[in-house]
Amino acid sequence: MNGFFMVAPFTLTTLVNLIVCLLTILVNNFLHNIFDIWSITVRRAFMNPIEYLKRQGFRVTSDPAKYESGVWGKRDYTVDGYNYDTYCGGYHRAYDLAKAHLAPVPAVCNGEVVAGTSRYGNFGGTVVVANKALGIQVIYGHLARNLKVRIGQSIKQGDTVGLQSYTNYDNVRMASHLHIQFQKYGYIPNERAFVCSGIDPLQIDVGGESYDDAWLWHGQFKTDSRIRIRHHPSAHSATDGILPKGAKVRFDKLFVNEGLWWIRIMIRNELKCIAIGKRRTGINFRMADQTGDLWGRVSNLDTSRGKEK
Repeated sequence: MNGFFMVAPFTLTTLVNLIVCLLTILVNNFLHNIFDIWSITVRRAFMNPIEYLKRQGFRVTSDPAKYESGVWGKRDYTVDGYNYDTYCGGYHRAYDLAKAHLAPVPAVCNGEVVAGTSRYGNFGGTVVVANKALGIQVIYGHLARNLKVRIGQSIKQGDTVGLQSYTNYDNVRMASHLHIQFQKYGYIPNERAFVCSGIDPLQIDVGGESYDDAWLWHGQFKTDSRIRIRHHPSAHSATDGILPKGAKVRFDKLFVNEGLWWIRIMIRNELKCIAIGKRRTGINFRMADQTGDLWGRVSNLDTSRGKEK
């Protein structure tokens, strides 16, 4: 016989083996890609404040979960007979980290600089940042006296709040480091309670504070479907209810994150975010509103404030 089968006999078994081989390659590549996507999603989905600082080059030098007492925060750190934790009954409910003397200290989350912030505060150079959405306030201590923020100032994650140093209330000798302490949201009038109280930050999610891009545009948006309300512009951020179909909301900021368009809105006197459509390569926001990529309609758009710097 002449033809293909004389050159390379092709049996049913060969065909099956070829199909199995191709399927194996496809499945392995698919699983590999899915794993990569899943890994990226998990990294974006949750990041505690200590992990955030470690990614900025800080290393943990004192971990309240690893003290010899076995009790979270019970440290009793004593050098040459001086117990640094006497005032708080032996407790140090905070983390100590270090990078380099006078290294810039980044804010671990967005927030407002509040009372307790002082060049000569309870922790030497002290900055306190409150974040109502997360339900926390963060104390940054032992900073250089020339603080980089002031009370009443709004800051973003990553903004420099101060410089790593060794200032302190008692003017005792200590190595340069960052003292960072987390508390529940709200002013604490009692000095000892302010200095000594602290919560475990490892369950606090600051991963949603980051995003790919943002514009200070504002306008109005009417939903075409029900949309989840979230604390941050991330599908992994905590939810806070649902906007019904046909709802009209005003927004004051536009984001791109996780392949979606997001806007910041005011709900019950609190700033929240909603995803309003898929972001496609080569399609800007104005075009997306015309091509049906958004889950609603934009009106009264004002772009005069431009892109966030």
